[in-house]
Amino acid sequence: MDRRAFVSVLATAACTAVSSAFAQGTPAQPAPSPRKGPRWGQQAEKEFRLGRGLGPQLMTEEEWKEHQTKMRSLTGEERERYRQEIHDKMAERAKEKGITMPPGPHGPAGGPKGRAPSS
Repeated sequence: MDRRAFVSVLATAACTAVSSAFAQGTPAQPAPSPRKGPRWGQQAEKEFRLGRGLGPQLMTEEEWKEHQTKMRSLTGEERERYRQEIHDKMAERAKEKGITMPPGPHGPAGGPKGRAPSS
């Protein structure tokens, strides 16, 4: 086979391979695994009503996991006392780092979502 024929066959094969690849579409990339809820830092921020990004600054992931385990084992007033205790520890850390934090896990009035507790 002469050189011109060889280049022609090679070019045809390359074009066929490329067009075949386009016809099949690009290789599917695996879809990113869906998160099962927010990250632990976001969960801590929500529970303690912290500003965005404060959860990981005031608590470690290990502490958050321990907190969640403990919360699952407590009920009623025990749970609220424990939550307040953790919030106080976080407030102390925030003070040491110069971070302003809300007054309590339930807002300034002390009740859920900032409402005063019902009597």
